[in-house]
Amino acid sequence: MSAWHFAHENSELTGGNAITRLRERTATGELETWLRHDDGRVLAVVTNGNRAMVMIMDEPDDPGRHAVDLGAKGEESGYRLSNGQVDRYHNSDTVPLDAALDAVRELIDHDRWPAALAWQDDRG
Repeated sequence: MSAWHFAHENSELTGGNAITRLRERTATGELETWLRHDDGRVLAVVTNGNRAMVMIMDEPDDPGRHAVDLGAKGEESGYRLSNGQVDRYHNSDTVPLDAALDAVRELIDHDRWPAALAWQDDRG
């Protein structure tokens, strides 16, 4: 059976241990996390500690899709990437951090997204 892993690691993830590690990374200021699946899919989570940009791609160069919060207004900063760049996103292009973590858990444990979570296809 194929599995999800943190990028550059080989140990298989469960939804629970992925969530624990994501919370630990956020607490230490590591706000950008990449996961990879044995089938080539890539999952990115970038957070500012309050909200998160969650992107899934079929392969590294795929524009993929991202989770959206269609009713959200405004924008927030503080999405620090591993290269030091700090991004600002519209809140409608991010979801509350707990919703993002629920989505990651559901994907890892059941290979599906929560039905209540909306997505935008970025493939054009």
